Amino acid sequence: DRRQRQMCIRDRTLKALGLLPEVVTISQAEKIYGRRLITEWRSKEWIKFYPAKNKERGKYYVKMSELETASAMMDIHNKVPANIIKVLMQVP
Repeated sequence: DRRQRQMCIRDRTLKALGLLPEVVTISQAEKIYGRRLITEWRSKEWIKFYPAKNKERGKYYVKMSELETASAMMDIHNKVPANIIKVLMQVP
């Protein structure tokens, strides 16, 4: 548990400094945000899994910018009621 917490702190620090790569494997994304959130964001189509060229590292990867956007959307979703979000998302 302590090691997991240290990794999260390290990843947050690297993210804040802009030193994390744009492309991360699914396991790296799960370490940063948690498996439940990655699964939820994928089901909501907030993030997309892209096929990896190097199959030894992982079959798929995700873009860090998509993960950050999904995280921000989750924050907004927790603060703004769902009916307001639906109204804002409708295109005239």
